[in-house]
Amino acid sequence: MKQLTSVKIFLTIFLASSIFLLGGNLCANASELKVASFNVESGDAVPSVIARKHIAPLEDIDIWGFSEVQNASWLPDLEQGTEEGENADFKTILGSTGGGDRLAIAYNSNLLEEVKHYELDDINIGGRVRAPLVAQFRFKPAGEEFLFVVNHLYRTSETSRHQQAQLLNEWGRSQQLPIIAAGDYNFDWDVVSGVHDEGWDLITADDVFTWVKPEKLVATICSNRYDSVLDFVFVAGEAKNWSASSVILYGDPSDAYCPDDQTTSDHRPILATFELGESVQPTPPNQQQVLLKQIEQIERELLKLKTLVEERS
Repeated sequence: MKQLTSVKIFLTIFLASSIFLLGGNLCANASELKVASFNVESGDAVPSVIARKHIAPLEDIDIWGFSEVQNASWLPDLEQGTEEGENADFKTILGSTGGGDRLAIAYNSNLLEEVKHYELDDINIGGRVRAPLVAQFRFKPAGEEFLFVVNHLYRTSETSRHQQAQLLNEWGRSQQLPIIAAGDYNFDWDVVSGVHDEGWDLITADDVFTWVKPEKLVATICSNRYDSVLDFVFVAGEAKNWSASSVILYGDPSDAYCPDDQTTSDHRPILATFELGESVQPTPPNQQQVLLKQIEQIERELLKLKTLVEERS
């Protein structure tokens, strides 16, 4: 019986040490990242109302991509809305193009470190609309770096919108980092038939960008004319391998979100959730040697136990 007890003790020690040595390497600890896209309708909305009614109630969102931000004076209200009820310090980035319809990013600086930001001026066709706004972030829990880009493509010029979509596709295929691309793309994806603007096909050509498609589609614009999705979240590069889901917010009829008025936006926000995993690292060679020696030892102990059982049978 003493020999049986000693083997049990040895097995316990072996399993505990194996977990200690391998646990952090064999298990990839995924971390959640939540991203929202929201056209806040400059010129026909009040930022403080939008922040209070439609941003502040949403919890644990880490990055906001805003389009149609009228000017820098809107940022304090939008930032306050993102921080309401959150234990987080949000910082903002404002695009320099678009006049009274600018792009902006708000991000949780507790979770994300901004590496740099810039604008894609060549996609601002003719310099008449908005250059896509790109921020490179480091996700602190996993150490992952990625690009977040917010877009607002042409509405009134189909030719220019298609050119923008094609240029975004070319830009996306040239990047090394994972990409999350959010915004108002004006691709008019019909919620029933799926008929859509050619721009969607151009941006997703060759599987460069993939749509994080909501399970339930509702129109993202309050309109009696269009029953379509104008706002999208796309991913490219390694981000296509992340676990992802999205939902169009305030889409339930009971939310009474539409029709909008002169204080609220005529676009619904979209929320996308991603799981970013830490890289799985192989067990270092020195730890492998330790485990091999322990396995050899347990094999010897098991052989002794087998002999003991056979002698007593």
